[in-house]
Amino acid sequence: MEDYDEARVLNRCRAGDLGAYRQIYERYEQPLLRMAWRMLGRREEAEDAVQETFLKLYRGIGGFRSGARFSTYLFRILINTCTDTLRKRRHMEYAKLDADLLPAAETAAETIAPSLVQAVDRLPGQMKTCFVLNAVEEFTLREVAEMLDLNIGSVKTSVHRARKKLRTWLAPGPAGETS
Repeated sequence: MEDYDEARVLNRCRAGDLGAYRQIYERYEQPLLRMAWRMLGRREEAEDAVQETFLKLYRGIGGFRSGARFSTYLFRILINTCTDTLRKRRHMEYAKLDADLLPAAETAAETIAPSLVQAVDRLPGQMKTCFVLNAVEEFTLREVAEMLDLNIGSVKTSVHRARKKLRTWLAPGPAGETS
């Protein structure tokens, strides 16, 4: 894949060339899988989300605007897919949740040993997504804003607040313990 010409590959995709889709899959599968795994926390769901993303790409390649950055478009599809998965999961979990267990669940979540991965997982939705896309996947703030359909100020604020929360959560406590 040394001579990867994205515009040419995308034109071949629009023409129905399955080999071109294969090139896109090989180029983006791992970054998409990493992002989905970070968002969903479950490998099987992450793999399903990536597959669903490529299906949506196949069905909707005509919706991609030439001139826009393709990776931004593809990650936007993935983020929407992961968000739908989380929404469905939350709905199912709330349906099963017994009211007596709620306080115990909240207490357990507060006492989780704060490793960096666990701390990032504790960040609220948009904040976590902005932070992971910018700090981990190394997309620019502008690219993150495009992916999430947010203004750049909101992305900057989310990333800043995420870093601030992570520093607070991971800072050693008075007895050398992490908070």
